[in-house]
Amino acid sequence: MIHFKIPKKFLGVLVLLIIALLTMKFTGIERTTLTPVEKALRELLAPLQSGVTTVARSLSNVTDSILSYKEIQEENKLLKEKVRKLTIENSHLEEFRQENVRLNLLLDFKRQYEERWEMEPAHVIARDYDNWNSTIIIDKGSNHGIKKDMAVSNYQGLVGRVINVTPNTAEVLLIIDSESAVGALAQTTRVPGVVEAATDGNEKLQMVHIPHDAPLPVNGVIITSGLGQIFPKGLKIGYIKKVIPAPNGLVKKALVKPFVDFDSLEEVLVIKKDKGATP
Repeated sequence: MIHFKIPKKFLGVLVLLIIALLTMKFTGIERTTLTPVEKALRELLAPLQSGVTTVARSLSNVTDSILSYKEIQEENKLLKEKVRKLTIENSHLEEFRQENVRLNLLLDFKRQYEERWEMEPAHVIARDYDNWNSTIIIDKGSNHGIKKDMAVSNYQGLVGRVINVTPNTAEVLLIIDSESAVGALAQTTRVPGVVEAATDGNEKLQMVHIPHDAPLPVNGVIITSGLGQIFPKGLKIGYIKKVIPAPNGLVKKALVKPFVDFDSLEEVLVIKKDKGATP
């Protein structure tokens, strides 16, 4: 520890100054004038008093700054927490908004075709897209009247067909699976064919078994033909992106862009019954 030694002479002067100040304080109340000695002492001590006042003010400012900084930090912390909560709330609201849009589109589709088909809405609860199969699991099953080989659609178009059923779930084979095949028609020219998983190109579907001279316009819409007793007639599948003649020149095929976005399926409609109304 460092010790400071105060000189005796300085200590004596300091004592005299203190006594003089006390004398000025306790006697200055009753007097309106100062003695020459008091005036001299006041002049002598003025710089010291000014310095003390300045230091005191500086210390006060530093203290205020520290307190203000802490208040700002606390306020900043509260604001960050509020932003975090608002961000989460906004995310939830956006999810609700998007779900509401999808459900309204699904409801509009159901209402549009309710005279033709009896449909059961369901949510996708699992999916399996690998190199061997492309399936989804929905949250409706035999308890809801779902049976094997029922067609599944959404507001965009054909999704697939039911291949397995439990009391409260069903497995749906998507039309982009290699094991799937759908009887199809070109909507405008009525050219028939079969839609299956594409074997080349970047598209997921292709329409095959088409005569080489059959009119098949690019961008033409492909729908289900109703043949095969699984998929009802008139469901949209996709549109033609490209027509490719076969090497033998006897037939051709068309690459088809599906209307359904299979990577973002969340809600579907299971077609439980075809009421037999004309498409």
